Amino acid sequence: MGSIETPTNAENSSISTLTATVGDGAVQPSDSNGAPVEENDASKKRKASMLPLEVGTRVLCRWRDNKYHPVKVIERRKLPGGGANDYEYYVHYTEFNRRLDEWVKLEQLDLDSVETVVDEKVEDKVTSLKMTRHQKRKIDETHVEGHEELDAASLREHEEFTKVKNIATIELGRYEIETWYFSPFPPEYNDCVKLYFCEFCLNFMKRKEQLQRHMRKCDLKHPPGDEIYRCGTLSMFEVDGKKNKVYGQNLCYLAKLFLDHKTLYYDVDLFLFYVLCECDDRGCHMVGYFSKEKHSEESYNLACILTLPPYQRKGYGKFLIAFSYELSKKEGKVGTPERPLSDLGLLSYRGYWTRVLLDILKKHKGNISIKELSDMTAIKAEDILTTLQTLELIQYRKGQHVICADPKVLDRHLKAAGRGGLEVDVSKLIWTPYKEQN
Repeated sequence: MGSIETPTNAENSSISTLTATVGDGAVQPSDSNGAPVEENDASKKRKASMLPLEVGTRVLCRWRDNKYHPVKVIERRKLPGGGANDYEYYVHYTEFNRRLDEWVKLEQLDLDSVETVVDEKVEDKVTSLKMTRHQKRKIDETHVEGHEELDAASLREHEEFTKVKNIATIELGRYEIETWYFSPFPPEYNDCVKLYFCEFCLNFMKRKEQLQRHMRKCDLKHPPGDEIYRCGTLSMFEVDGKKNKVYGQNLCYLAKLFLDHKTLYYDVDLFLFYVLCECDDRGCHMVGYFSKEKHSEESYNLACILTLPPYQRKGYGKFLIAFSYELSKKEGKVGTPERPLSDLGLLSYRGYWTRVLLDILKKHKGNISIKELSDMTAIKAEDILTTLQTLELIQYRKGQHVICADPKVLDRHLKAAGRGGLEVDVSKLIWTPYKEQN
């Protein structure tokens, strides 16, 4: 299950490298007034002896806020034409999500802060003896965020395989976008730092000239599926993974660049893709999508969801969630997103569930049951129950759950849930559930 609204593009800008450096690449020390302080020979020799830094080293790294943050060295590579110690390092900021992992130059690292590299198994064993059960649970929860379905061995394998971003940037339409995560593109693309996507058929190429030649031949001006919704400049296309296999696979490759925990579905035949577009006189430009299993035993009405970075914080993620529930209503079924939800995905869904449920509770006179709320909204009963429990709006009395809907409390929670985003105009939805199609 993918994330919805993610950090702004500014948060993904590259870190400015430091200009004040000494000969070995370490950060130049300064006094309290910011004036440079000369290092003695012993200090320089000690720092030089650390280089190149080993994978697993923990050190402080200067980030885009011009402050130092703890990082762990995930990988290193030699700089072309450099000396024996001339490396750049791929680091994980231990305070932040993996989406901010990146390659940094040596001069961004504070070598005075280097910690001795400890074997991780020994470190974990020693640390676990010192932690309370509650502390250990909190660390475990953070460690497997978005991967609750994986056992420890599978999680280690996933993290090892995806630890370094293979594609740094992509070009899609009029946007150049920095990527956030590894995506398993075919081996022939292993040496590519940047990929060029056709924004309509999603074929990807290594060079700009290839894209330009392709665009002269490509006759698509929208996703290769049925338009099921058009309202103003917004359009939604339903793409059948079986009928448009290459498009579905390319969409999965693209989405994986921005979703850490997404499973890459090579067998896209089983899925429908709902691609949201902004339309103008040049065509229909993809802004995001969600996928959905054609037949789900678990009542999943959404498998994966993504709003592309240039279009985030405009309400599109909320629109996609609302759209998935409108399809469930058309099917006459309750729905729920596939688990596990990412951290940001869970926040978006809780916001949606809160707004929908509390709007009904505000207007409703008299008693209403969880089942009635579920029938009205197509939200699964379990999601309604957990949402109301999180908001402390439900109590268990005499063997049954009772909703406590004080108007002032509802207003407070609604305000905290934020705006609902773009509205889905159901009258503009022209759609037949998959089971009825031949």
